[in-house]
Amino acid sequence: MERNPLIVNGSGAYGGGLYGNVKVNGEAEIVDALDCLNLSIRGTSKVSGNTTAKTISVFGEGIFAGSVEAEKLKVSGSCRIERDAEIKTSLVRGEMEIGGRFSTEKAEIKGSLDVKEDVEAEAFILKGKFLVGGLLNAEEIEIALKYSNSRAGEIGGKKIDVRMQGGLPGMFGKKRHLLHADIIEGDQIYLEYTEAGTVRGENIEIGPGCKIGLVEYTGTLNISNEAVVEKTKNRSPFLNWELNLLPFLSPAA
Repeated sequence: MERNPLIVNGSGAYGGGLYGNVKVNGEAEIVDALDCLNLSIRGTSKVSGNTTAKTISVFGEGIFAGSVEAEKLKVSGSCRIERDAEIKTSLVRGEMEIGGRFSTEKAEIKGSLDVKEDVEAEAFILKGKFLVGGLLNAEEIEIALKYSNSRAGEIGGKKIDVRMQGGLPGMFGKKRHLLHADIIEGDQIYLEYTEAGTVRGENIEIGPGCKIGLVEYTGTLNISNEAVVEKTKNRSPFLNWELNLLPFLSPAA
């Protein structure tokens, strides 16, 4: 089926459907679902239905009232997706809000991210702040905390690295926790300025400014003098095997 281009210079409302390249220079509303090859927004644009595109570029403000499916999303400004987002590569310089779940291979965000449900990624790289209502799950998680508090219900991944950027938070150098999560679980974990109920993994380092209820580890554990950990448990399978053998190795009465 032929895909005609749609070019908007100025403002107006346009029907949805199949398009080739869609370019908005100004202010426009697509009043139904949009299926296009490339969507470029320079200004402000709203799509009232679901959006499917190969690439989406937002330089200004993009509002998507439905779900979004794309291979690549680039935002310089703000982007709001009111339902689910399935995006292969996401590059955000500014703000992005997603009302459902967020599925991506690689998300690189400098600014803020607010996802109401779960985030599923292969690589999640963020410098700024984030709010995830459910689970943040990625093979590799790299977070540099800035601006204000961040939160996720749970965080899981193979490699998790959380650091604070920009000096001590709070007035007069008073330290406060910048990342809050109920559970953090991974293979290799490094945390700074994090408050969590449970941290569970293989090799774990609890850095300065952390407050952790329970740390469970199977490999190595290092705790900074500037961190508070209420309880630790070594869950090494080898250690448990040795302990289980003790009754059998005891001399007979």
